[in-house]
Amino acid sequence: MTETMKLDAGAAQALDRAMAAHDGLAALPGVTLTAQEDIVIVLHPGFDTLDAIGPHALLSSMIGATVHLATTGAANVPVVSAGGLALMPTTTLRDVADAPTLLLVPGGDTGVLLADESAIANIRRLGQTGGLVSSVCTGAMALGAAGLLEGRRATSHWSVRHLLEGYGATRVDERVVEDGNLFTSAGITAGMDLALLLVARLRGDNYARFLELGAEYAPAPPFGTGTPEAAGPELTQLARDFFAPVEYACRAK
Repeated sequence: MTETMKLDAGAAQALDRAMAAHDGLAALPGVTLTAQEDIVIVLHPGFDTLDAIGPHALLSSMIGATVHLATTGAANVPVVSAGGLALMPTTTLRDVADAPTLLLVPGGDTGVLLADESAIANIRRLGQTGGLVSSVCTGAMALGAAGLLEGRRATSHWSVRHLLEGYGATRVDERVVEDGNLFTSAGITAGMDLALLLVARLRGDNYARFLELGAEYAPAPPFGTGTPEAAGPELTQLARDFFAPVEYACRAK
């Protein structure tokens, strides 16, 4: 007896609908339903939680893709985010093989990452040998320190975006910037936009549209102060001063 026959009629019908939808998604123009991408998300002490978790939620939804959580520290030791969430890595950054399909560097306490010469060397190695290279928020500065932004268009969190030129990049005031195989995104929540555009590059626009709908990704911020322009000069200056230590740590040395 098959698993479908063991189900009650309603459950069996629901399963049939899901299987048909699976086939329907595969039939949409430009969709690659199943592939075997190797995706590397860097975990360093003090990484921003959403910078890593947001993209992970969408990238891991690609059927067949493998997402590696690569710690800059010791194997099998949880990495604690800036918000106190501990994630168990699946590998170490130094053990990741050359030429991953996608490398993603989150922001957060980026000064810690910039001071880690071994981590920056491995980000350089993977960025130079891999396919797509990406960052969320201040993670762009780690790409810059690895020499991966030279001559490229890029963005980052609004409070440090002006520092990109110190890494040889052309600053772009946009939420996500695509320059060939390089994808950089602005602060924190922009990582979701980034991930959807990466899905579109890897699996097609219709696959990304499907995941956007499934995630009910339709931002409607309650206060509308998510950019300096919208927040106004007073609140922006307060936030800029609050982020001053982050800005200082992210300056090109």
